[in-house]
Amino acid sequence: MESFPENQFLPTPSATFDAADVVMVQLPLEKTVSYGTGTSGGPRAILQSSSQIELFEEETGLDFQYSPKIHVAPPLRFDPTESLETALGQIRDFMRPLRGRFVFGLGGEHSLTYGTLTGLCDDLRDVTVVQLDAHADLADTLGGLKWSHGTVMRRLWERGCRFLQIGIRSLSREEFEVASTSDRITLYYAHEFPRRWPEVLESLRRLEGKVYFTLDVDGLDPSLIPSTGTPQPNGLSWRQTMDVIRGVAENPKIDWFSTDMVEFVPSPHPPGCDLVAARLAMKVLAYRQIGLRNRGK
Repeated sequence: MESFPENQFLPTPSATFDAADVVMVQLPLEKTVSYGTGTSGGPRAILQSSSQIELFEEETGLDFQYSPKIHVAPPLRFDPTESLETALGQIRDFMRPLRGRFVFGLGGEHSLTYGTLTGLCDDLRDVTVVQLDAHADLADTLGGLKWSHGTVMRRLWERGCRFLQIGIRSLSREEFEVASTSDRITLYYAHEFPRRWPEVLESLRRLEGKVYFTLDVDGLDPSLIPSTGTPQPNGLSWRQTMDVIRGVAENPKIDWFSTDMVEFVPSPHPPGCDLVAARLAMKVLAYRQIGLRNRGK
């Protein structure tokens, strides 16, 4: 692969911070992965492979040469000797000055969502997390750890967040009971999609207020992105994933203020699914931009 600037998404120069519509933040966090490793290399691989994507997006008609303007921030550096809690505090502190900007976090393990969200918002009771994921991440502890990629949504739930979880197909009895009894969690299992998919889309249309969209790539079927730490069969198809993204983007009643894409592990033999992950990030930004344009923003 040709050399490519570290701080650039797509084959177009990174916008200045002040001129940007989107601030893309590289978060190569990897401290508590519990099976496959390598997610710390995800942000760089996604940026590098994005150089092979055309700037014209055919579904939306958007030309990324002109819009949206994307500023790619340098990657955060995490001390391997420090705890996950310390790393999450570092992310939180980095995000606080970005309030009011649309932030796209490239990960990195899923625990980074806690640092990003708490940095961008003080009162999480006003936030709905739309989570596309194979795992509920609602465990109180995982492997004896209270802070982990598998406990991140539990910690956010304790802070008052509401959840719309889509594509779940791996969780413990404890997580099942939390999700089943909480009035702040709406969960759609992947095996229910044949009969409940219209309900999934209707739930997206009913959302109101602040929305944080977190996209764990293991939510997609592994035939699309097998390169993730804990892949699970029976995930979302590409078209279902686009339906979810579009459902968030087209809802005029929400303030979609930030998103992240996590748990991608670079393929060891490119060209692999690195390009699929980069294309997925592009789709998120394209649908969001068209949604804003249609609402006159």
